[in-house]
Amino acid sequence: MKKTLALLLALVTGSVFAAMPVEKSITHVSTPFQLGVDEYHYLYPKEYGVHGLRLNCYFVENRYMHGIDLGFWNVSEDASGLQLAIYRNETHDFGGVQLALWNAETKQVGGVQVATISTDAEDLYGIQLTGLLGKAREVNGIQIGGLTAESDSETDKCWAKGIQASLFKTGAENLAGIQIGGVFTEAGWYADGIQLGLLFTESRYTRGIQIGGLTARAKETTGVQLGGLMAKSDIKADGILQGAIILAEAGDLKGCLQFALGAANVTGESDGVQLAGLSTMAGSLDGLEVAGIWNYVFEDVQGAQVALLYNHARYVRGLQLGLINHCERLDGVQIGLINTVKECRFSTCPLLRVDF
Repeated sequence: MKKTLALLLALVTGSVFAAMPVEKSITHVSTPFQLGVDEYHYLYPKEYGVHGLRLNCYFVENRYMHGIDLGFWNVSEDASGLQLAIYRNETHDFGGVQLALWNAETKQVGGVQVATISTDAEDLYGIQLTGLLGKAREVNGIQIGGLTAESDSETDKCWAKGIQASLFKTGAENLAGIQIGGVFTEAGWYADGIQLGLLFTESRYTRGIQIGGLTARAKETTGVQLGGLMAKSDIKADGILQGAIILAEAGDLKGCLQFALGAANVTGESDGVQLAGLSTMAGSLDGLEVAGIWNYVFEDVQGAQVALLYNHARYVRGLQLGLINHCERLDGVQIGLINTVKECRFSTCPLLRVDF
């Protein structure tokens, strides 16, 4: 009876293990060599790991691959060492050097990832070099793409920390480092560092240096903003310098020098210096305006307006110097051929007017 029970127990136990999936029973098995022809023909099943050399003619997949991986299409969950594919490298975590003539797709890259056509990584720690399209969720290192280099996610919270560069479009949700683009250079939210675009450069919040060959644009700029044709900070420019050839414009100007060969405009408060070859404009001024033709302030001036032709303000506490000067109320000096103060008994005075 005991022998019968023991035999039944052995049969049941054997049946249970036989019914288990293969990967459950060989998860810790590895081989020093693997050869694969396609997904149906290989020396060892994909549940095996490889420590050593793996070769394939078309396709091979293993649980992990540590060593040298050569073939047409290489697939593994985790890999490290040297991975070279004629078509595609596809892994979950990779550390080492990954080269593909077409595409490399890896979730976690620690090392070097290179592909001729496209690369795709969730988190990059190292270097990503791509002939055409380079993409990563988060960059910690160097990302260079022939056409595009992009750091992108669905949360708008990822950062490109290091260097990003491409010939067409370089983009990141947030930047901490250096970003260089041929046509478009973009940071969706924060750009902390240097943004340099051959044509168009844009971010929401620039904290550093932003330069665009044609336009440089941000919601807020703290630092330096230079545009070939236009430099614009929609909310405010707060820092050192904002300049452009045609138009420099800010919502508010705080402790900053704004200059343009064309027009320098501030739609709100200007607390700084505005210099323009043609004209300046501000909602209110606490500082200095100098223009080749005219300065126009809609509200109050506390400081000085200097123009060859015309200065305008509502209330001036300071100096207006130009051919024609106009304000509604004056606590200061007007020097020009025609000086007018609307609220005075004698509204027009030639050459020099002093009212306090």
